Amino acid sequence: MDRLEAMSLFVAAVEAGSLSEASRRFGIPLATVSRKISDLERHLNTRLLNRSTRRLTPTDAGQAYLAACRRILDEVGEAERTAAGEYSAPTGELAITAPVVFGRLHVLPVVTGFLAAYPDVDIRLTLADRIT
Repeated sequence: MDRLEAMSLFVAAVEAGSLSEASRRFGIPLATVSRKISDLERHLNTRLLNRSTRRLTPTDAGQAYLAACRRILDEVGEAERTAAGEYSAPTGELAITAPVVFGRLHVLPVVTGFLAAYPDVDIRLTLADRIT
């Protein structure tokens, strides 16, 4: 059993209020969602959800497990983003507008130092004495 997937399905089912909506969100059959959550309940030896024909609500144990699942899934997502380099260095475009004299004396030295430290950033520096 893939516990992270089961945890994700459990969280999605509780947030959506139904197993059907969770199955649509993940693009998997309803029977698969139901089986994976049942497997999770069997693994934990506790009931996580109260199921009825109209509503899906977490039990007391389900509420506590839901909070832990959200925290764990957030931490896993953060670890994946860090490993992928999302937070390692700035990227993108930076647009700066400044008056000509101020820009040459103060902004340009800072911009050149910034570009040396972060070469993946594209800077568009506009020096003009008019209001833009």
